[in-house]
Amino acid sequence: MGITQEVADRLRALAAGEASPEEAAAWALSVMEGDAPELEDENVWHALDQLSGADLMLAPDTPMHGKEQFQQWLQEFLENVSVA
Repeated sequence: MGITQEVADRLRALAAGEASPEEAAAWALSVMEGDAPELEDENVWHALDQLSGADLMLAPDTPMHGKEQFQQWLQEFLENVSVA
């Protein structure tokens, strides 16, 4: 599976509440350290950047991002890339 498809799958899982923001952020950061050609796609990189911050907190019990924002990220990504 390519990174573009994996990003879409991770965004879907995050938006559906099937994955934790911490898991998504850790995965995105590890992918961003790689050298896959797909990382040169600005839409893929932008989505990875968003995912890498999915677990940011405003306060100890207040996440910066929530389900609605994750759904926006997914919609934006799917509008800008070709995913099978």
